Order: sequence, then C-alpha cells, then structure tokens
Amino acid sequence: MIAKSKADSNTLLSMDYRPLEIEREIREFWEKNQIRAKLMEYREKSNIGVLGWVEGPPTLNGIPHVGHARGRVIKDLWFRWRTMQGYFVPFWAGWDCQGLPVELEVEKLLGVKNKRELLERVGEERFVEECKKTIMRYHREWVEADRKLGIFIDQEKAYWTYRDEYIEREWQYLKRAWEQGLLEEGYYVVAYCPGCQTSLSSAEVGYEGSYVEVEDPSLYFKFRLADKQDEYFLVWTTMPFTIITDLMLAVHPEAEYAKVQVDGEKWIMVKQRVEPVMQELGIKDYKIVETVMGKGLEGSKYDYPFKDLIPKQAELDRHPLVHRVVCEDFVDVNTATGVVHLSPGNGEEDFVAAQKRGVPVFAPFDDEVKFTGEAGFFQGIFARDADSMVIEELRKRGLLVKAGKIRHEYPTCWRSHHKLVWLARREYFLRTDRINDKVVAAAEKVEYFFEAPKNRFLSFLKEGKPWCISRERVWGAPLPIWVCEKCGAKTFIASKKELVEKALEKPPPNFELHKPWIDRVKIRCEKCGGIMHREPFVLDTWHN
Repeated sequence: MIAKSKADSNTLLSMDYRPLEIEREIREFWEKNQIRAKLMEYREKSNIGVLGWVEGPPTLNGIPHVGHARGRVIKDLWFRWRTMQGYFVPFWAGWDCQGLPVELEVEKLLGVKNKRELLERVGEERFVEECKKTIMRYHREWVEADRKLGIFIDQEKAYWTYRDEYIEREWQYLKRAWEQGLLEEGYYVVAYCPGCQTSLSSAEVGYEGSYVEVEDPSLYFKFRLADKQDEYFLVWTTMPFTIITDLMLAVHPEAEYAKVQVDGEKWIMVKQRVEPVMQELGIKDYKIVETVMGKGLEGSKYDYPFKDLIPKQAELDRHPLVHRVVCEDFVDVNTATGVVHLSPGNGEEDFVAAQKRGVPVFAPFDDEVKFTGEAGFFQGIFARDADSMVIEELRKRGLLVKAGKIRHEYPTCWRSHHKLVWLARREYFLRTDRINDKVVAAAEKVEYFFEAPKNRFLSFLKEGKPWCISRERVWGAPLPIWVCEKCGAKTFIASKKELVEKALEKPPPNFELHKPWIDRVKIRCEKCGGIMHREPFVLDTWHN
C-alpha cells in the first residue's frame, strides 16, 4: 500500500498524485489477501439476511465499453452498500453466450454475408466452434475489465447460458409450459428479418430505436369489380409486393362509401376521404354519383389482375371467398381511401380476417424472403425488390393511379437494422396471452427504479400477444421437441439424460446440447414406432 506520510502540510498538499499506481496497489492488495472471497465468506456466515441477486448478463459479442463500465460500477456499489449494511449478497457473474448478437459478430469475422452462405461455406459445426471461441475471447476481455475496475463480482460461480446444465434448466421450465398447453406449434404472421433470416418476437419489434424513418412507395391503384366494366375499388399501399399475395379487400361496415365519377369510371372509396385524395391525385374533375354503406359492399367480387402471371392466384380465385370484399372494424377511414387490400400471408390483421372466414393463406416466400415458384412470374425476386415490378405490371394493365414516395416510420431489426417483413410461418409460441392477467399482475408488483422502462414493459405485456420463441438460427438453445416422421406425434425432452436414454444410437461422450450434434439424435415414437427427428429451431435468446 501507499506508505503512510507524516502529518505535515507539505506532504498533505503535495501535487504528486498518481491514480494509476494507487489503483494498481489496491488491486494487488485485494488479490493477494483474497479480500473479496473473505468478505463473501464472512457475510455468508454472519449476516442480517440474504438478498437475492441475478446478474443481467452482458452478451459476449464484443469488448466492454464505457456504458458497460458504468453499469458494472453501479452494480458493484450496490453490492458493497448492502454488504456493509450486513446482508449476504450472492454477487455471482453471468454471461449471455448465444443468439443473434454473437452469431452476427462471428459471421462478420468469417466474412459471410447471410445464413445461406454461412451454412454452405462454413457449416454448422465449424460455425458453432467459432462462436465458442469468440465468446471465450471476449470473456477474457470482460474479466480483465472487471479486475481493473475493482469489481467484486464472483467469477468462479458464474453461469453461462450456452452450457448444457443451463440449457437443461430452460428445457425444464419449457416442459411445464408444454404440459399446461402454453407452448405450442402455430402458423401465424410474425415479424421476420431478411438479413438475419429468422423470425422475431413482437417485443423485439417494439425495442426503442427500432422504428426509423424510411422511404417507401406510395401507391394508389385500382381493382375492377368483377361484374362491372367501369367500377373500381381505389386502394393505397406502401408495400406493392403484397399485391402479389392479395386475397381480399376490406371496408369498414359502418362507414359511408362513395362512387366517384372520374374520366368515365366510378372509383369506390370512403366518402369522407374523397376530397383530400382527389387533391393528392391532382384530379379536379370528379363527381360523387352514388353512396353506399360499407356493409353493402360486403361479398363483392373483384377482378384480381395478376392471374396470368401467378397461376396459384388463378387457382385461389376459384375459392368462393377469395378476391372478395369483407367488412372489418380495423379499417381506418381517416387515412388513405378507406379500402384496404388484405394479404393474409403478410399482415397480422389480414391473417386473422382470413382465418375467421376460412380463407386460405398465400405466403410464397423462402427463408431469404424471395418469392418461390408459387409466385409464378415473380419467382426468385426478393420481396421488396418486387415493388417496382408490381407497379410496372399495374401500369401495363391500366390499373396504376399514382406512384410516388413517402417517408414514414418503419420497424427494423434490432441487430441487423434491416427493414422487417411480416410473413405467415410455422413457429412455436409461448401462449402468454392465455395467462396475460397473471403476467401483468406479477409485473406490476415489481419495484421499478424508473418510470419510463416500467411503463414500456407493462405496455408491451398488456398487448397480450403470443411470444414467438422459435428462431431459424444455429447458435442457441435447441427447442427440445421431437416429431415423428410417420404419425406426426410430438415428444418433449427435458434433460440430456432423458435424451441419451431414448436415443436410437447413443451419442458420443463429448456430445453437447447444440446443433448440429443434437439434430443427429433420433428417438423411437412411442405411439407408432416410427422415427422421430428434432424440430430444427433454436430458442429466442431472450428466453434465457
């Protein structure tokens, strides 16, 4: 330690202050005398109570920055304060090791651009090993930073989210949800990141800063009524590519709609929006010739224009409920035209409207959000790249009214910052909506230190949406559900021991609960004797 000085003014007022030396000597004293360990050992035996502590783990995808340092120091101050008061605080470290943050960092280090290139050029096994090397490298940086800051956190008792014992605890929790009917497979519209090539939860879509100002098409177009040569529905959208998957038009049942005479045609739109829309379109010569309530338009058949380009749409057109007008209360009559085109494969409300009517869902997209062969002419085109093609096809058919640009707020991926797309996909969901009252009540009992995050968190919970917990990625806790290839039965595995016991071929001793090794384990179906394979998903990293 610093040598004791005589109590004279010359020494006390010396300008010879060397903070780095003081820090170094204090650290050396703490480490040599094991002060942290002795303090924890003493408080564990002699205390006025135990205070629970769960380290909100930093993600091991980079070196700590000044913001991290501030957070660590605040936590350390709280630990010391409570310890000095006489409490025992199990101040144990924790490390978040999996998920998109780590995957994207490793992709960057390997020089790959997307998941397809990753799987083809690198492969799952090498990628997982690189992920483990990366988290260990950054772990050393974090431990050294904690040491230099004098943080008294216990590194020896740290938890690691990638280790088998931690994954097993996740599985055991999920099994309870499975047994209670709160974890289930579903086919819903979810937010999807084309860059990360995985689905996201509704919570991730709402992260602070995820909505940014972007430029999109502002498209007015028209669909002709099937039994009328001169009557059209006037529609507006910012996502022309969704016209490829269009299956219905929606109007508000209680709103008044007008048939507006324009150049020998009648355009149908909500009456209260006629004047502002005509002004935006630059049309001065128009006249309202008839009005009708929205519910009076229900069931009207319209002529979908791309049946020649998309054979699947021609097939769907034969369905009695496809390409017809429906009434929905969610239709906003205060913006655009009050006529909304519905693509159940690309919109949450659209999907619900289709499901309750028995209308099929058309979602011809692959994992890169490129159109599949079912999209005919548009096959192989990335969804947002198809916008200009759709506009041109509408122009050729005389159905384009106006194509412009609009700047508006739009959600982006919290990791890749790519614009999100909504897609109907097969995923697994925690049905928190079924116990939402209990979830909100429990969250409201928590003591929050700041109102803003409290209100944001509670607002999200009160939405009561199912939590999409499956991810189409590699480096994550695997979803422990095996499906029979013969009868479709499902089996939930809750531990490594149970999996090894049920495996048709015993995995090697170094087997771990990660892709690709876990995907090689097959089990026997107890119902029909068929072979069961694991569902290919990993879990949302926030489930950790």
